[in-house]
Amino acid sequence: MGFLDKFKKSIEIKENIPSVSSLEKTEKKILELEKKSKSNPNDSKIYFELYTCYVETSNLEKKIECLEKLCSLLPDDFYPPQQLADIFLNELNDENKAKFYQNKANDVKNNF
Repeated sequence: MGFLDKFKKSIEIKENIPSVSSLEKTEKKILELEKKSKSNPNDSKIYFELYTCYVETSNLEKKIECLEKLCSLLPDDFYPPQQLADIFLNELNDENKAKFYQNKANDVKNNF
């Protein structure tokens, strides 16, 4: 094994795979949060919590929905459009939408 092989092996990134019980807890939390969101459709905290749950469960469609809702609820927060830009660029390979959301995030940062 050469030096580079040893080096690669030493910095190997381990994927953190959630346990079944952790995923079950997250699914229960999602159901609770979705109920709360129906009665409190303008509560951004609920959507941030939902977003983190969907990140944990790798639900791409729901992550996007939450972030888009957050963009409308919090137009002065750069985090949701920044995350959307990242998703569209790195997970969906959609450069046009990534640029749209990155520009939106940059506008918020510049106007702060």
